[in-house]
Formats: sequence, C-alpha cells, structure tokens
Amino acid sequence: MDISVIIPTYNEEKYIETCLRSLKCQDFSGNYEVIVSDGSSTDATVEIARKYADRVIVDRKDTIAYGRQVGSRAARYPVLAFTDADTFIPSDWLSSLAASLEDSRVVGVHGKLLPLDGNRFEQEFCNYVLPPFSRFMVQINKPSVPGSNFAVKKKAFNKVKGFNTKLVTGEDVDLCNRIKSLGRFVYNPDAVVYVSTRRVRQWGYLKMLSFYTANTIRYHTFGSVSKYFEPIR
Repeated sequence: MDISVIIPTYNEEKYIETCLRSLKCQDFSGNYEVIVSDGSSTDATVEIARKYADRVIVDRKDTIAYGRQVGSRAARYPVLAFTDADTFIPSDWLSSLAASLEDSRVVGVHGKLLPLDGNRFEQEFCNYVLPPFSRFMVQINKPSVPGSNFAVKKKAFNKVKGFNTKLVTGEDVDLCNRIKSLGRFVYNPDAVVYVSTRRVRQWGYLKMLSFYTANTIRYHTFGSVSKYFEPIR
C-alpha cells in the first residue's frame, strides 16, 4: 500500500522543518511521498519545505481546505494521509494507518493526538479523554476527525469530490463524514501524531474546548461549521 502525505502550509517556517524531518524517518515498507501544499507564504516556509518534501506546490492563499485539496490532486498514490505543519510524526505513523486500511471495507482512519509541547494536564487529557471520545464518535458513525492525523483511500476521496474548499474549519470532519457512506471509518490509537499546543496557549482551555465542542454539535446537528477560524502562527 503506497501513501501520499499532504501538508497544507502558510507561513509555517517555525514548525515545518521538524514535521518534514520526522516524515523522512518513517519505518514503512510501502512507497510514500510528501507533498507540501503552500498558500503563497511570505516567510521561508517554501524554501525550507523544498529541502525535504518530494513536491512543493505553491498556489494562492485560501482556506486550509483549499490547500489540502490542491495537494490531494497532485498525489500519485492510492492512499491520502493528512497532517499539519506544526507536528512531529513518529516513525510508525504510516505503517499504523496502512494497517487499518488493509481491510477492503475501510475507507478511512484517524489516529490519536498528543501534545508536542504540553504540560501534564494536556498529556492526560489527550491520553484519557480524547481516545474514548474518538472511539464513541466512530461507533455512532459520526467520526470527529483531527486534520493533523487521518488518511482516506483516494478512490473514495474522488467519489465525494474531496474537500469543501469554502470551509475555513471542519473540512476534515466534513470530508470524512461524506466518505463514510462508501465504507467503514475507523479509529486507530496506535497512529499517533504530536501536535503543537500553540492554539491552546493563544486561546486558553475554555475557548478551545467550547469552540470545538460547539463546532462538533453544529456539524452533526445542522451540517454546518463556524465561518470564522482565527489563524495562529
């Protein structure tokens, strides 16, 4: 099973090198490529990305959904894996995602998030609160997918025409809840990605929790998401 990894970027020079260096160290038996889909960064993001990525695509500044879509269109392989620029990827990430997708009935999988630079409370929240929530949402067939850690089969992606590029947030959840009509969507806690806590630091716990809780309820109840998402660099 061969995998294309897509990373949307815009002015991510502080983080992108750590992410891409970690992706170079994957213990994965298949072929894989790393595609950086950049929204015309004005810093050194593209320059850094070209040192490590297999391909760097520079397009207009737009939504993160648009960046993911542009990268996906350029992908060569039958599985699309998505992560973000402010991450560290353990060496078994791709092999863990691929293990879930070996089942022909499975069209998508998402993994577990851990804080890259978090404190003890954040570590325990990600270890003991988020996994049961993720399992429950998958069990009721309403996957709550983190954009920094999921993969889908390209054939299914193409059938639903990919991301809704007008969404400024929730594009990951929206895509996977459309793809689930084509097969099973699963949660694999062994597929771990470490994510920067920069948004937690900027927003605080209350704002972070209330925003994502409200967005989840809003999407699964009304099929819509917030029209505003504050960029954090």
